[in-house]
Amino acid sequence: MAWRWLPVLLMPVCCLLRRDHAQNPPIKNLRMDPETKRLTWNVSGNVSKIECYVGSSRFTVSSDNVSCQFYSLSKCQASNYTVKVTLVDQEPFSTWIEYPKQEGNPGAAAEDLDCKVHDVSFLTCTWAVGREAPKDIQYHFSLESIRRTGQKWDCPRYTPNERGTHVQCHFDRMSRFPKQQYRFLVEGASGHSRVPCSEAIEFLQDIEKFIAPNITATCNESLALMKWHMASLFRTSFDYDLEIQQGTEPPSVHKVGVHPSLPRASHMRTLSLDAGPA
Repeated sequence: MAWRWLPVLLMPVCCLLRRDHAQNPPIKNLRMDPETKRLTWNVSGNVSKIECYVGSSRFTVSSDNVSCQFYSLSKCQASNYTVKVTLVDQEPFSTWIEYPKQEGNPGAAAEDLDCKVHDVSFLTCTWAVGREAPKDIQYHFSLESIRRTGQKWDCPRYTPNERGTHVQCHFDRMSRFPKQQYRFLVEGASGHSRVPCSEAIEFLQDIEKFIAPNITATCNESLALMKWHMASLFRTSFDYDLEIQQGTEPPSVHKVGVHPSLPRASHMRTLSLDAGPA
């Protein structure tokens, strides 16, 4: 009797499933709509759950199995947006896209973008010229509403450096801007190459820099009446540390909290000089 050896190729089940996915993936045409901030796709097969990830962190579970809604999208920093699919009686499947598409030399983009609301009603944003920026680089700043797509304010007044490149922007009358989240955007332009943008996304109240209030005091032998006015466009509640020194005695610190039901930014405190806060 003659024996014949027949070679047999063994393949794990997981590989076979992935091959099926490659031929007919459950998620196709994955795309991001920057206007609606919605990640959408075409789905097929028996799907039980679809999750959306940004980078390695789960963002949300798709409510309709064909999209995920985002509140804000970066215009300057690329991220991986991944869709993970749980299929009935099959292995999980995932696919991803990178958004936004990166163009130009990152070293030419504005660096160290920093914005502050100051002196009650002014906004100043500063940045540094990119280390690899071409000689003809020029930067343009704008403020964009995150909530309302298309609502944008161009910088009304720049400060240039010694080469004429914009490195600072100034806004006034910040009271006209609603209390919400904004994108602070610096875009670069050059005749030699594309320049990536730089951005920060912040609430105006989170970047407000307060001015120490002027305090007036009326004192007698036992009481001190202190008044001050705290100016802010966005806040009505404050916590204060009042440091008081009587003669040569060590200073004492009195903590004061102001309730928002009090008249806006008008604060007063009466202290007993012998017993502490009244």
